[in-house]
Amino acid sequence: MLECLATPGHHEAAVTYYDPWTGFLLTGDTVYPGRLYTDDWPAFGRTVERLVRFAESRPVTHVLGCHIEMTREPGVDYPIRTTYQPEEPPLQLTVGHLHRIRAAVAELGDRPRRYALDDLILCPND
Repeated sequence: MLECLATPGHHEAAVTYYDPWTGFLLTGDTVYPGRLYTDDWPAFGRTVERLVRFAESRPVTHVLGCHIEMTREPGVDYPIRTTYQPEEPPLQLTVGHLHRIRAAVAELGDRPRRYALDDLILCPND
């Protein structure tokens, strides 16, 4: 049985699924190795906090988004609409990535801006 969490921020209807059998946290466009676009920055911050707390109470083996936009070079993404990405990293992220996103969101506070981490880039639309 999958667990489903409301995870707005990227989109108001965004959801994340957790598979207790595999430990996969399936985050869709909310968290993945790429540009994390957010339509609602405060909601995104609450979602990241919810995901961190959720992962602290369950065995999460991988955080899996829906695609990859990053290169293997820290903080560097492929150009938008790139179809050939020979140097992309693996899709799976860790709970540690959720903690790093939470720290970046806290650092940016109520002044969101494009902010590159090694494995992903925060891209607020606000």
